[in-house]
Amino acid sequence: MNFVNKKGFTLIELLTVIAIIAILAGLTMTVGPRMIERAKLRRLDSALREVATALTAYYVDHASYPPAYGYVNFEKRDSEPPADPSLDPGFYNLQPYMFRMKYHGNTYLYDEFSASYDTDNDGRLSLLEYSPIGVRQPTGAFQMDFSMPRYEGNVTPEFNPEVTRQLEADRRPFIYIPVNLQQFSRAQRYWLNHGDAFASRWDPSDADFPKITFPPKNYDAFVLISVGPAANSFGLLPDPIGVEPSRDVYHITALRAYYMATRDLNANGQLDFDFRARTQQQEAGLTYNLGSHGMNNELPSATMPNGHGPYIYVSK
Repeated sequence: MNFVNKKGFTLIELLTVIAIIAILAGLTMTVGPRMIERAKLRRLDSALREVATALTAYYVDHASYPPAYGYVNFEKRDSEPPADPSLDPGFYNLQPYMFRMKYHGNTYLYDEFSASYDTDNDGRLSLLEYSPIGVRQPTGAFQMDFSMPRYEGNVTPEFNPEVTRQLEADRRPFIYIPVNLQQFSRAQRYWLNHGDAFASRWDPSDADFPKITFPPKNYDAFVLISVGPAANSFGLLPDPIGVEPSRDVYHITALRAYYMATRDLNANGQLDFDFRARTQQQEAGLTYNLGSHGMNNELPSATMPNGHGPYIYVSK
């Protein structure tokens, strides 16, 4: 009689293989996303440094970093704003900073963590979020309409196409906030004197209100802001507080954003709201005494006060 020797897996062997597969799948689910995030953070660092290098080259050529969108043009320093919005293009800078540097549309230098120009995910574009895209041509270049008036936060019919493009974009350039350091030091002292951790005060009736005229002679510092892995700017791009002159609203709002982005209340060399400081240096758990005001180091966003902040690059 011939016996057929049939080979196969025993129940124990099958269960062992299944267990190994489950462990590997679990490791992939936990470690995989972290590895992907680390790779994106490395690319983010590289892109931020490349944009910063291009801004430095611009500074060497022009003795100033480029103005941000909505700023008063240098040559209009002593002029009143136009009553007719159609004259805005001659009074305000309406070019995005990446367009000035000839990097507009180069998405490898954009914020890989962003998903549209709406950085705080509230369904609208604040002043410091708005940055014209234009219409991509068959050649790949972008046609920009610089005849439009300055964006004031209201989506009138003429702004509908541009705002729609920004809200539907896959990613955006890094938020760019240029300032003049002499002006900023005056504004910073004003906010610190009033125990204002979030730059929410701008009252010309204050005795120590800073004497600042916009635009300054140049912009000699900047921050670049990425929304980072949490994909949110966490309130670092504030809305106007309602008392700024319309002419200077972009300048003042930018000073407030720069104040929060570079804030280091305990002078420990770690930015209070930066993603790395909050995740690696436990900056998020600190408590401060600012004047007579005690507070936790919460992000300025009312809806997302805790957790990871945005990724911040400060000019050297």
